[in-house]
Amino acid sequence: MTDTAQQQTPSVFRREWARLRADFWDLGMLSWIPVLLCGILWLIFSAGIARDLPIAVIDKDNSTLSRQLTRWLDACPGIQVHEQVQASDQALQLLRERTVFGYLVIPDDFEKQLLGGRQATVQWLYNAQFSSHAGALSRDVRTVTTTLSAGIEMTARAKQGVSTIQAAAQFEPVRTQLNSLYNENISYEAFLTLALMPSMLQIFIVIAVVTAIGRELRDGTVPLWLASAKGSWLRAVAAKLVFPLITYSALALLYLLFFSLVRDWAVAGSLVGLLLSMLLLVLAYCGLALLLIAATLSLRLSLSGAAFITAPAFAFAGQAFPLLAMPPLARGWAEALPLTHYLQLQTSYWLAGAPWSYGLKEMLILAAFAIVCGAVGLLLLSRRANAPAAWGRT
Repeated sequence: MTDTAQQQTPSVFRREWARLRADFWDLGMLSWIPVLLCGILWLIFSAGIARDLPIAVIDKDNSTLSRQLTRWLDACPGIQVHEQVQASDQALQLLRERTVFGYLVIPDDFEKQLLGGRQATVQWLYNAQFSSHAGALSRDVRTVTTTLSAGIEMTARAKQGVSTIQAAAQFEPVRTQLNSLYNENISYEAFLTLALMPSMLQIFIVIAVVTAIGRELRDGTVPLWLASAKGSWLRAVAAKLVFPLITYSALALLYLLFFSLVRDWAVAGSLVGLLLSMLLLVLAYCGLALLLIAATLSLRLSLSGAAFITAPAFAFAGQAFPLLAMPPLARGWAEALPLTHYLQLQTSYWLAGAPWSYGLKEMLILAAFAIVCGAVGLLLLSRRANAPAAWGRT
């Protein structure tokens, strides 16, 4: 190429910026689309704690104590007594319709048994297909019934001349003190949203990088791309990575500022460790995307591979199901995903108050993902992508 032609060729970074500005959707992938989707995701879980989950009650006793139990259930923040029915068939119909998620059966001798100093059993039936609903409702139903039971027992002992303190000690001689160390309110905003947003971010990172490089291969513009980088594959690839790296790092910082300052989920541990972890996550997925497109030399196959790797990554990350309880094959796949290591770092630094040194191993793993995948991807691309046979693939 002559000196005049080189002077007329725009630099690779200007060329990439011009390409982004000319494509509404590519620019959107680096700006408003992830912000919009993350905003929708936050809106879903912004309530934090599930409230007023509907249940049904079958009150066969219709006594003062059974009605009191029903009122206490309805007064519990997590429960709404949606309907009182007469038979189990009606309650099961409501359960199948998902109008309610469980029902409580109060026996016909409920008050008689309690006032006679005998045990009365209420039956709680629920739909365990919805584990979150079932867990929250079962916990609240157990709390209400235990509170009512304790009140009746202490009242009976007080009538026998036992002091309130003695009655409480006799009723519960061994007491378990439960202390929640992290996420004290069991908020789904902290449990799910803080983990799902990085899970969504990694999808965007891989798609953006794969698309940027894959289109050059598909359209056969690799010579122009390489010429704008003065023949340097390192400079050419850097131009493709720099805008995703900057924008997604900024989005990760925005995500941190929003939840720590606006939503009051302050970083309890090392802020430096968390920021470095976020940067390493972006770098790791940039490297992984580069390796994908370099290995396949096909935009279509790379996007399919990106979907296969990133879309189900959250299910393997140990947030919804314990990592230690997974079968060896599933756990091996989980350990091969950068997201798994990042979410462990985020949980430790953001909620558990860990110092930066606690996550050194996971940081090194993320750095290894970025360096190894990036280096191998760059090597493969430089050796394979400049041949005409690699161009024009879909």
